[in-house]
Amino acid sequence: MSFRLFVLAAAVLVAGLAAPASAQDIADEWQKHLLDGATAYGLAQMDVATKEIDAAMAIAEKNFVTDDDKMIATLLNVVPLRRVQGKLPEAAALGEQMIARIARRDGSDDSPELMAPLILQAAIYRGMMNWDASDKAYLRTIDLHVKYYGDAHPRTATAMEDRAVMLGKAGRTADGLAVYAEVVDLWVYGFGLNHLREAISRRGYAEALRNAGQPEAATEQERRAAEINAIWNAGR
Repeated sequence: MSFRLFVLAAAVLVAGLAAPASAQDIADEWQKHLLDGATAYGLAQMDVATKEIDAAMAIAEKNFVTDDDKMIATLLNVVPLRRVQGKLPEAAALGEQMIARIARRDGSDDSPELMAPLILQAAIYRGMMNWDASDKAYLRTIDLHVKYYGDAHPRTATAMEDRAVMLGKAGRTADGLAVYAEVVDLWVYGFGLNHLREAISRRGYAEALRNAGQPEAATEQERRAAEINAIWNAGR
């Protein structure tokens, strides 16, 4: 090969190496970081999870800011990570962005895809002691649970119980106790007496009653919870 052809071939090779990544290459890299980060998060390998999820977020913010699907997929990983890291204001801001993107993508503020993100958002605000924002998110997700699952459904009852816990922490004792009583009724009338999940809710209700200075009522709830547990243990 002549020197001229060698130089030309080298130039072509360098140009190829320097060529910008294709859209598919970028998407593949983003997806790999996201999957690796999610896997590490599930294994509680937080250093790896942070590195990979942050890399995915950087790619998404640079390339996919108008792509709701990719941004939502990214934020579904970033928001819980920021919460675990204790970066609650950032988690809250990103969570609001995620919720808005889901509503826009689905063309509805009542999308069923909003239920889990709203529960997460409510928990984030609870950690920030932003009780009003937390309650608003809980009420919104409970409405969606009722719409898509109905009143007598484990997921609806669980969302309501989470709200009852938040109300207790917020100092709204009477409201929290009222919600707990409603949750117990849901288990009794929605699933029949002596459902194991009813026992769990009764223990939470008992703790709330004891904190509210109602020890006798708390003891009664604990007694019923113990009875239900005994029934389940006997049936094993």
